[in-house]
Amino acid sequence: MRLMKSQVKGSFPLRTAKAARTRQAVIGAAERLFIAHGYVSTSVQDVADAAGVSRATVFNSVGGKPALLRACYDVATVGDDEPAPLPQRPAMVAVREEPDARRSIALYAEVIAGIGSRLSGIYEVFRAAATTDRDIRRQWDQIQAERLAGSRRFVDILAAKGALLPGLDPDAAGDVVWVYIDASLYHRLVVERGWSPESFQDWFSRSLQALLLGPGTEVDLR
Repeated sequence: MRLMKSQVKGSFPLRTAKAARTRQAVIGAAERLFIAHGYVSTSVQDVADAAGVSRATVFNSVGGKPALLRACYDVATVGDDEPAPLPQRPAMVAVREEPDARRSIALYAEVIAGIGSRLSGIYEVFRAAATTDRDIRRQWDQIQAERLAGSRRFVDILAAKGALLPGLDPDAAGDVVWVYIDASLYHRLVVERGWSPESFQDWFSRSLQALLLGPGTEVDLR
């Protein structure tokens, strides 16, 4: 039976939606398994079984293990599988557009705490895998470079508001932010030491305000 053009055209969105759901299921299964069992001990077949799909579907929808791990990282960072990068997300747009520097840092702290809550587990897996797998190490190095670039962009945002502490070297400030936004810091304090996410966010905000802007009345969004 030949399908009418309208029928064929109408089936594309359905196939696209199904493919997106399959990809989400695969990435979700990979994240759970990587965190529970580690990168090395998790196979593509394990991910396929957990997602309820074939091994070939895992490769077709996401890729092999390195691609799976990177997809887990990317989705956890922004909260979904959409192509818009973090700087274009509404929360980061709000950080840039906020005229008050201290409130801008407070908004940024909210973004970083949210990322940490989603990312810290798979970030630790990525860190460990990078010590033994060359492909993962290359991706890990790229991620660190991307984080540093993002940190320096944030410092530029504050500098554009004329708010940086006088005499503070922008590159050094970027390095400090780079350390603070490392998801392992969230993991250490919240997961291992039992801080609440709200306490982490408050500490992060107040610390960066003091380090980058100097003494003042720190802003707390809560």
